[in-house]
Amino acid sequence: MAKVSSHGGHNAKVQGANWGDRKEHVMDRQCNADFISKLRGLGHDVKDDTDDVGTTKDMIVNNQVRNINSRYNDVGFSWHLNASDTTGHGVEVLCYSEKELPMAHKISAEIAKRTGWRNRGGKIRNDLGVIRSTACPVFLIEAGFIDNDSDMAKWNVDKITSAVIFAYFGQETSGGSNNNTGGAAKMWVMKTGGLGCPLAQEMMDKLAEFNVTGKLVYQGQGIFYLETNPVADRNQLGAIHWYCKDYKGWFVELLEV
Repeated sequence: MAKVSSHGGHNAKVQGANWGDRKEHVMDRQCNADFISKLRGLGHDVKDDTDDVGTTKDMIVNNQVRNINSRYNDVGFSWHLNASDTTGHGVEVLCYSEKELPMAHKISAEIAKRTGWRNRGGKIRNDLGVIRSTACPVFLIEAGFIDNDSDMAKWNVDKITSAVIFAYFGQETSGGSNNNTGGAAKMWVMKTGGLGCPLAQEMMDKLAEFNVTGKLVYQGQGIFYLETNPVADRNQLGAIHWYCKDYKGWFVELLEV
């Protein structure tokens, strides 16, 4: 099995392309988390090299490169969304050289096929630090244009990540862990550990920002926990799960109900 690096681009401190209530660093982490989960389920050794501490663009890239180069990797994937002036649309995959270009074309075409996006193809961008400075080949995926409503109407994390896995690894994961083989449909909830009451407003704000419904359950002695309402597609919980677990460092459970 392959040794793989994967990361979401930008972070909450130095945000990338945003449009309305759509935030690149939130959406790219949805793809990153789902991609890693699926690959690990297939037995691959995958490391998350996302950086959430850099306070400038250069710091973020340098931290990503340092993380990736700290060990051997067969390949790396960097998750992003594109932006223009609302007229650009489609998917493209950036790579270092002519050697990686056929695979970049293949990945882009497979994502376009599954999502319905325009296929912008593979492109050589050896000026980008996370592509130029890593010891392994890195494919930077520009997953649609965040400022194009038509592209975002086709946003589907499962289709995007499954396409990349199929194109590069030749393994099919469409539907991921949401595949249902019969009986009652699976539903998912996210539940945090105990949180102090001063965080209640923050959690209400994040539920609204990530368009997730749920409840704050008071346990007494100034402690509550957050429990989301059940959803059929756990990708809907990707952003709030990332915020609580990865960004804030809280204990979080993703439960099948």
